[in-house]
Amino acid sequence: MKRLPDFIIIGAAKCGTTTLYKKLTMHPDVFMSTPKEPEFFARDDIYLKGLDWYSDLFSSATGNQICGEASTLYSLATLFPDIIPRMHSAVPQTKLIYVLRNPVERCFSYYVQLVKNYRKNTRDFKLHRTFDECLFPERYPKRCDRKQFFAGFDNHLPDTPELMIDGSRYMTHIKNYLSAFDRKQLLLIDFQELIDDSDTVMATICNFLALDSQKLPSNMDVKENISSAHYARADKESTRQRLLALGKKLPYGQKLIQMVPKTMKKQFLDWYTTTFKIKAKDSRPPKMSQEAETFLRHTFQDEILELEKFWQRDLTTWKQHF
Repeated sequence: MKRLPDFIIIGAAKCGTTTLYKKLTMHPDVFMSTPKEPEFFARDDIYLKGLDWYSDLFSSATGNQICGEASTLYSLATLFPDIIPRMHSAVPQTKLIYVLRNPVERCFSYYVQLVKNYRKNTRDFKLHRTFDECLFPERYPKRCDRKQFFAGFDNHLPDTPELMIDGSRYMTHIKNYLSAFDRKQLLLIDFQELIDDSDTVMATICNFLALDSQKLPSNMDVKENISSAHYARADKESTRQRLLALGKKLPYGQKLIQMVPKTMKKQFLDWYTTTFKIKAKDSRPPKMSQEAETFLRHTFQDEILELEKFWQRDLTTWKQHF
């Protein structure tokens, strides 16, 4: 019998979905797909692989396990409009988990993630595009080409301001999903509560999925996609590249570099970066501009107010400076 997901974490991107995915893999009665984000219902190139291919991702699940996946692209249904009809056709009874975060913060965090993806893919640590250039492309006719901003594995993403913005249009997506799925199939989770009170949130999720929360390990301190760790690696890698380039310009420099064992070069790099507090040039994107923040707060104002009524939750911290 073909296995298909009993539940799907639909997003949102940069709202702790990787952490949640990792936590759920620790439950003995849960089988999570590998990869974490199949993106099957969103991307035409993957959907064409067929339902059998998708089902194979869950074929190793045991009979007493429920199956799940976590594709954050599913919270961009405005940009990938086939997601919901495809999903409802294949798994109409599936349960949906939607993790929500301050929409302005989420936008900027997603931008930073795209920058990190590009660097990971290319080893190019220059910052080629600012957040403002992503939001207001019409003001920057000389902004870099998408090839200098998107990683190769992000080529399916549209290079438009909506890519940053629409992932935070929570009520828009909720209403779109509820046009096909029953309200009882949707669970909303607060990102901050997932971070601050993980045990309570996981118990809520287990109850939603009809799982025994007592089967989860007591120590589940799982943190993923930490930007500070990325920047530490970026500093070292960028410093290494600069030192090697400088060394090669010295007489016999290239030969000396080749003679030094890799472990010694790494030890020197770590010492040099730490001792002199080296930070790679353009390693860290500048903070969000006041103009961008004001624009986003105005953009999401109605969405937040509508979500507050729908969710019956106080979102005062999201409504600052309206």
